[in-house]
Amino acid sequence: MSVLFASMSKHVEDYGWHAVPRSLDTLVADRPSSKPSEPVKVDEIPLPDSPVVKQVMAYAGEHLPSKTFNHSMRVFYYGRATQPSV
Repeated sequence: MSVLFASMSKHVEDYGWHAVPRSLDTLVADRPSSKPSEPVKVDEIPLPDSPVVKQVMAYAGEHLPSKTFNHSMRVFYYGRATQPSV
């Protein structure tokens, strides 16, 4: 295992990151559907409150083009809206 991969694996463990299937059908196949979906407001989805998140947000806000930053935020919010317990 490379040093870089080992380092990345440590961060994954520290912050709980993991891949989710790209297919919505696969993603929700094992989940019971007890009630219809409800809209979720972005204001109801908090960013994780950690020093790393604050540093990344500051860095991304300064260095990414606004379209890229906004796209990244949409991806985050979409992921949290579709997988709130992850």
